Amino acid sequence: MKIAENILLFLVLFMNSLSSEEEKSPLRFDLSMRYRMEAYNGFNAKNYGDNSPKRIGNLNDKLLLQRIIAGFTYEPNSKIQVVTHIQDSRAFGWSLRNSVYPDLFKVKDPNTEKPYYIMNPNEEFFELYDGFVDYKPNQNLEIKWGRQKISYGDYRIFGPGEWGNTGRWNWDALKVSLKKDKDYVDFFAGGTKIHDPKKTALPFTQTEFLGGGIYAHMDNKDFIHIEPFYAHKQRGTADYINKQDMKKHWVGFRLVNENLYHFVLDFNYTKEFGEEKSKNISAFGYFLKFGYQFFTFPLQPIFSLRKSYASGGKKNDPEIKTFDPAYGAQDKFYGWMNLVSWSNLDDREIVLELFPIKGMWIEIKYNQFFIPAPEDVILLKTMKLQKEKNYLGSETDVYCRYSINEHYQITLVVGVFQPGKLQPINGENPRDATWLAFQFLYTL
Repeated sequence: MKIAENILLFLVLFMNSLSSEEEKSPLRFDLSMRYRMEAYNGFNAKNYGDNSPKRIGNLNDKLLLQRIIAGFTYEPNSKIQVVTHIQDSRAFGWSLRNSVYPDLFKVKDPNTEKPYYIMNPNEEFFELYDGFVDYKPNQNLEIKWGRQKISYGDYRIFGPGEWGNTGRWNWDALKVSLKKDKDYVDFFAGGTKIHDPKKTALPFTQTEFLGGGIYAHMDNKDFIHIEPFYAHKQRGTADYINKQDMKKHWVGFRLVNENLYHFVLDFNYTKEFGEEKSKNISAFGYFLKFGYQFFTFPLQPIFSLRKSYASGGKKNDPEIKTFDPAYGAQDKFYGWMNLVSWSNLDDREIVLELFPIKGMWIEIKYNQFFIPAPEDVILLKTMKLQKEKNYLGSETDVYCRYSINEHYQITLVVGVFQPGKLQPINGENPRDATWLAFQFLYTL
């Protein structure tokens, strides 16, 4: 497989050199190569702290994630763009890889073997990353059809999920954008693809969810930008989920200004409703950020307080109260160690951001995680709260990203989780866990 990757790289580099002649070619070849080394201590994606003989995977993984995206962009004129890229995602040294645990990332009824679909976060071989036609008849209208990334705002409702090695959200959709200056409103509908290492998901097939949304941005540089939105999600076409009973809706808004007289203000409120498995849904989530940037200080620090809340409920409640974060991103908001998501969560943060040199961003943050409705909650198959307790624990992260130039970027992340009021795991008190990542990204 290494030979195939080298051949692909050679062809992309060769064809790109042909398109760099004095007369600009309408065909441009693109390449993105991302390598991330990760070191785990005390947990993995499916196990926290259980080192018994029946444990799932290695609690001290040392792995290398590889993601290569290669393809072309064709622009015959200023109105039309045709884009196609192939993605290859691999996880070397990963103890949870598909060849060892082929059932681990199956989504199915726990009491049956079939039907199912797979959502593997790290492995997907020679898959279509995107493939769309983008048509701009004028400066106020854009129409895009095909496989594409769709994300808005701060990524909490519609996010790309790009930190994951396979990329959580890829849409096969039709999107229509109406624009005027910095204001816009987007309408889109389609489906989100599955991530199966052994299946190729052709566009508009093998969808996990069918749905869409509306997102608007009303710019007010002197005060607060307003971003209202709507999202819809229902069962897709993949095996298992195509038989589920689910229709979900989200409606909400975001109010934001990242520099209002040096103040940083951000507020997001989302109401979820609909029905699932013959139960009505009534849930909500909100995010609040208040900060200040000290422009006259060295490193121009931003100090902020943040709170993310998502309602929770019990499994036997007559109404579903546990908030589902629609198509949102996860890592950067609720701890880089991926222990929690914006669902049944009360996350309180203290954050310091620094800007030492051009192209460098450092974030130091401290999270405290509480679970509003802890009774039925088990995280990573082992983390369960003590009776009448809701403090899951704290996470401290240091994130540093440096864009050297338009082609090279490096990232370093360190995370430490300290358990709160958790029950013993395998007869022992839960221990601290750590995680380290170093990433190199090259973009042609």
